[in-house]
Amino acid sequence: MSWVETATTLAGVLGGLVGATGGAAVFASRRKIKAETADVLTDTALTLVEPLRTRVAELTQETRQAQTNVRELSETVAELTATMRRWRAAILAPSADLDRLREMVRTDAGPTVNGRHLS
Repeated sequence: MSWVETATTLAGVLGGLVGATGGAAVFASRRKIKAETADVLTDTALTLVEPLRTRVAELTQETRQAQTNVRELSETVAELTATMRRWRAAILAPSADLDRLREMVRTDAGPTVNGRHLS
């Protein structure tokens, strides 16, 4: 074997060993890479989730307030409907008298919202 063939063979063997060593190092560090990737993904997820949690809490509070408003409005509508029915019945009664109707409207407290009369 000539020195050129020996040198080429030696260079090939050394190159192969370097490649194999690099591959083994990557294979050995695969768990570390996976763990680091998992840490980055977890941190990113937590960064994104926290503002969402805050917004959900805000929306929950807004929903509760809206439900309270709807309940109050429903009660007011029911009271107004009852008042209108009373007045209609009084107006349509055979014994309806203008002075009595005026007195009824004047003394009828009517519906309230948050403790305040609407009339």
